[in-house]
Amino acid sequence: MDKAPDEAKEVYNHHGVIIRRLDRYGEREAAGSSANFISFISSGTMHILEHNNDRWILWVPEEKSLRVESDPTEWEVVNTEKPKHNPGNDEKLEAKKIWINLNDLKSLQLRRNSNKMFFDLKDNTTFDVDFQNGDAYNFISSFKSYAILEKSRRSRQKYYVKGSVNRELSKSFAELDLFGEQGNLVARFMKDLHDRPFETTLTAFSKLTGAVASGLTGSARPEGASNINHGLSHGDEYEVIATTSQQPSLGMSPRPEVMRGPPLSVEEWMRHANDDGTISRIESLLQTIFRGGIDHALRYDVWKYLLNYLPFRLNHTEAAELRRMKIKEYQTLCQQWQSFTPGQEERFSLFRDRKSLISKDVNRTDRTFEYFAGDRNPHLDSLNNILMSYMMYNFDLGYVQGMSDLLSPILMLMDNEPDAFWCFVGFMDRTMGNFMMEQTSMKEQLLQLACLLQILDPELANYLNAHESGNLFFCFRWLLVLFKREFSNEDIMIIWEVCSRFLF
Repeated sequence: MDKAPDEAKEVYNHHGVIIRRLDRYGEREAAGSSANFISFISSGTMHILEHNNDRWILWVPEEKSLRVESDPTEWEVVNTEKPKHNPGNDEKLEAKKIWINLNDLKSLQLRRNSNKMFFDLKDNTTFDVDFQNGDAYNFISSFKSYAILEKSRRSRQKYYVKGSVNRELSKSFAELDLFGEQGNLVARFMKDLHDRPFETTLTAFSKLTGAVASGLTGSARPEGASNINHGLSHGDEYEVIATTSQQPSLGMSPRPEVMRGPPLSVEEWMRHANDDGTISRIESLLQTIFRGGIDHALRYDVWKYLLNYLPFRLNHTEAAELRRMKIKEYQTLCQQWQSFTPGQEERFSLFRDRKSLISKDVNRTDRTFEYFAGDRNPHLDSLNNILMSYMMYNFDLGYVQGMSDLLSPILMLMDNEPDAFWCFVGFMDRTMGNFMMEQTSMKEQLLQLACLLQILDPELANYLNAHESGNLFFCFRWLLVLFKREFSNEDIMIIWEVCSRFLF
């Protein structure tokens, strides 16, 4: 592992850290289960060093620690008697130091005891780390200042390391006057980021988008963004660009002309369906759907494939067997939540709150549609059953408002609880990022939309910025439920299936 250069400076340290490296020859089920410990157990100090935008984790053992052969089932006792100084000890300590380049770090995973965690490296090396003098969450909180962390969708205890935080960004905030006020802007930004992380981040990035465009013209003022239409004036360093219809914008290739076509017909579908039930020439099939959608008479069958309920490779027998198993699994999920007693619900507040939220949303979802209209409508019961079962299926995510909007068209199309449930599962597998608590996916989409708007229509982008709407919060619902509330049911089905290559 590479070391930091001598000029690197320390930006963080944590004392009383025990670390041991694991050599994994198979899947590790738990700490010490099937792992071989190939280094030593020792208490020391963990440092974070940085030089420019590069960062390293350095662990330095205490001199009083001794090398021991580790037992995979428990921590060894460390000798705390300070030995007499030996010149050779410095070389031994240097050899025991552990360097981790942040770019080599794949993930951090907290263990059930919040004082312990795993560092997983990209080369499959794993370090088992014990923070003796503090909560490991404190390390995570500090580490976020230097690394971009993304929480795993499957485990709340796991964070993927996506790269280093650009320290120059804080300078950009101050220089670009993103907050429109004098004083300690960075301090105010950090406070707002702590109190209102989602709104603050999007507001800053939306303004930064305008500043980036104006920066291309040599101006650091957001109001100069309109000058982008007049090209750049940096001599030969940059290519002169324009945003007219005759020239590509910001060096982008001309937009390809997409010719819409007829929807996928029964005849075309049969040319892809083999006699044994398998589906062939999938790429050609998806291209046809992208250009024209799907004939409504085929949607019941084709959407099962698009939503990963049925794999394209299955023959008739295999598809029937899979569906039988899926129906049985759905029934098991229903029995799980339906068997809760009132006493259990009273002691299980998270389940009780989610159940209450689902009930409220079901009663107000698409009630103007004939399929869900009226009192005592059995389709409302199906909507409720599927959402409750999905809550049990993916309890980490649970239920978030908006999910009922995505399920409604699927249930109306399938008109069958098990089929609609598994199609909804496939849909959520691709769109669940919209509903994660961290809102990482929504932030990314709004930022991308802001950047596209600045490139394709800078006049509108500048107008929105001038009227404090550059954060595009009004687009939040559009993206969250994929325009479900903005179009008719028939139109939204066409939009979803046309985008199926990217959405489903």
